[in-house]
Amino acid sequence: LVGQMSESPAKKAKNGVKVATATCASNIAVIKYWGKRDSKLLLPINSSLSVTLDPSKMGTTTTAAVSPEWEGDRLWLNGKEEDVNS
Repeated sequence: LVGQMSESPAKKAKNGVKVATATCASNIAVIKYWGKRDSKLLLPINSSLSVTLDPSKMGTTTTAAVSPEWEGDRLWLNGKEEDVNS
């Protein structure tokens, strides 16, 4: 797993809300893995090449919050609430 996951006790609100945030770098596969040429030696058919971008500039941050008091699911994407049923 590339990235970082955190759940801080300070993030627990008095009303039972728990919050966890994960930040991950973006990875672009330039040449992808296509299987094994030798299963015994675990050798790939071809070499692979990928680039990992700076997470502070091109990363992804996801935050999830849960509470036993909440009903249903809600989703915000880039600051805008989206329909989770579509």
